[in-house]
Amino acid sequence: MRDFTGPRYRARHVGGAILAIVAAISLGGMVSSRAEPVRVIPAVAAPAPAPASAPKKASAQEILSKQAAALNRGDLGGWLAPVAPALRQRYQNLFRTLRALDATVDYRAGEGGDVLLTYCFAGPRCPADAPRIAQRPLIKNGQITALGKPAKPTALQPAPWEQGDLVFARGRRVTVGAPKALKNRLKEVVALADQAAAVDDRFAAYAGNRQPRYRVFLATDKLWRTWYGGKATTWAVGYMQPLGPAGADVVINPRRLTSRTALKEVIQHELGHVATIGGVSTRHEDMWLVEGVAEYVGMQPSRADDTYSKGALRRITRLNPPPLRDGAGEKEVSAFYAQGHFAVDCLVTKFGEARAMEFVRLRLRLGNSLDMASRSVFGMPFRKVDATCVDWISNLVVTRR
Repeated sequence: MRDFTGPRYRARHVGGAILAIVAAISLGGMVSSRAEPVRVIPAVAAPAPAPASAPKKASAQEILSKQAAALNRGDLGGWLAPVAPALRQRYQNLFRTLRALDATVDYRAGEGGDVLLTYCFAGPRCPADAPRIAQRPLIKNGQITALGKPAKPTALQPAPWEQGDLVFARGRRVTVGAPKALKNRLKEVVALADQAAAVDDRFAAYAGNRQPRYRVFLATDKLWRTWYGGKATTWAVGYMQPLGPAGADVVINPRRLTSRTALKEVIQHELGHVATIGGVSTRHEDMWLVEGVAEYVGMQPSRADDTYSKGALRRITRLNPPPLRDGAGEKEVSAFYAQGHFAVDCLVTKFGEARAMEFVRLRLRLGNSLDMASRSVFGMPFRKVDATCVDWISNLVVTRR
């Protein structure tokens, strides 16, 4: 569907026997003259060793850093070591979930007693600006005895995976997570998502944004209104959630999709967002291009004239209309998406897919102005491209007011 939308510290173990240093008294001889007797001068006696001190009590940061390091190396025992028995199952589920997502994690102290769990999905270390969620573990005598509600949850909470209660299935290119209520949909969705990913990978290559693996979460109606703050639009069936340098997640509500074809198109559209704009921030004014290229990708191999876009399109006067207004109805939304779809289709028709996608990359990923990107790729100002495509679309499609 559519979306509007430090180095790791490693705790050191203090322990083991303390070796006492036993100093032998050394004897040295000093010979004066032949007539003098030899005098034995004892060396200064070594000081007695200090009594062994008790091992240093580990700080909360050291405990959590050591725990994160255990998860990153796949050590369930190390991850559970500081966890009290009452929380073992919760933490074991979270371990399984994060490992299924190929996550790398780190812990940092937050504000008001919160702890920030930083996470990413590629490489042994997360960048400084990686996404994070807040937790509130209560640590007593070196053990995590309770988990409270964080004082300051981050904007990404609740993340789909943070309760550790999902089941997962892995395909060739996609990992799909779902609540137990949707477990029976996993096989179908993984197969469709892998087909979609094969298309999306082509556009990720154009964008210079190849993905190690895509992540898709299936939501029930209740979870749809909860995950990532919930989505207020009544017509949406899927969205892409940006995660900064960690890429993006895709969330789908399968109950709202009535056919396999529609489900595949929605997944392919949302993964198209991941491929083209995952990892960067885009301008709100570029919604026409953001959604237009995702529609173009999502409807592959069909072209705009062979899709719903033909019937949804209305008369256009410019290639880049203003963003959708808040509270837009379903027909207005469909017309907006259709116009973006035809806009990108025109660029592909007139200049070829590779050049059209380079224009998309320069504008959406590198932030070039429309005119700069147009001159660089198409060899003409954007106003000329705009006039050409408005004329092409108007002649191709009989539009309505």
